[in-house]
Amino acid sequence: MANALVGKVSVTYVFVAPTEEGAEAMRTMFDGHANFMGVKSHEHGPLKLIHYYLSEGPEWVDDAPFFEGKWPEKTGRKVFTLNEVYETEDGLIHHYLESAEFTPEVFEIVKTHKIELKMYNQLKVTHSLWD
Repeated sequence: MANALVGKVSVTYVFVAPTEEGAEAMRTMFDGHANFMGVKSHEHGPLKLIHYYLSEGPEWVDDAPFFEGKWPEKTGRKVFTLNEVYETEDGLIHHYLESAEFTPEVFEIVKTHKIELKMYNQLKVTHSLWD
């Protein structure tokens, strides 16, 4: 069904690791985070976690070559994108409260490895395709 996620709430984190050591620390942390999310997240009701994914890949010097069917040059840094979609704003807030024990570890890794972090929080889904 089209637009099944419209009105749901998302958060997106983008981490950019400048070194392979930092990228490996992020991978280890995300392994634990996935397990944590599986235990702590709600599968039903207003606090439901609807969708969770982590992606990893290289950072590109310039994305323009993709539009010409070419591969751009890599910077050598790794990009990690974590995206979560919740049934309601309360679901995301509940997640933050539940993750208070996990958060210091994340920020320590970010600080130690000089990882850039951007967070896009409490975003409403406006379009979605399929379920």
